[in-house]
Amino acid sequence: LKKRYPETAFAWTTDVNAAAYGELRQGAAKGKDSCVYLTVGTGIGAGVVREGKIFEGIGHPEIGHTYVKRHSEDTYAGTCPYHGDCLEGLAAGPSLEGRTGIKGQDLPQAHEIWGLQAFYLGQALVNITLTLAPEKIILGGGVMNQPHLLAQIQQAFQKQMAGYMETPPVEDYIVTWGLPNKSGIIGCLLLGKEQVTAHD
Repeated sequence: LKKRYPETAFAWTTDVNAAAYGELRQGAAKGKDSCVYLTVGTGIGAGVVREGKIFEGIGHPEIGHTYVKRHSEDTYAGTCPYHGDCLEGLAAGPSLEGRTGIKGQDLPQAHEIWGLQAFYLGQALVNITLTLAPEKIILGGGVMNQPHLLAQIQQAFQKQMAGYMETPPVEDYIVTWGLPNKSGIIGCLLLGKEQVTAHD
């Protein structure tokens, strides 16, 4: 694109990176310098913003494909075609249906699967906190449309962190998206606007 349209300013990133940036600038992490946005839907992906900029090294972070410690009573093989029982394989939307035969949006709030879901996601957020230490963690995606799930994840996070690292109050530290279903497009618009400004 740059070769074909050399005079056109544009930004290029992933959907979750754009969502993380949108949440940092205008959403749940507004006023912060760093955040991690974790989307939990048909897959699990994460965008990382540090010092106000999207973090990328040799590529974008693939937190959804990191490994988590299996629950002692969990024998499910996982759904990831690459790793089987990585975080995405054990906790993305397809695993809910794979374990229960019921789509996630149709599972009752009292179903025991939500406790297992919170166990894995809470563990992932502990890992994120210990490695990246963001000022805020934001959860989005279709699975997070379950209103009861956030509190379960917060509780699982606290239990598994076991007081090791001090964080802000969990209700402020781990939150759902402030721009539901809009954070990605808003992040893209902001990144594009910045490129236009820099190009002038």
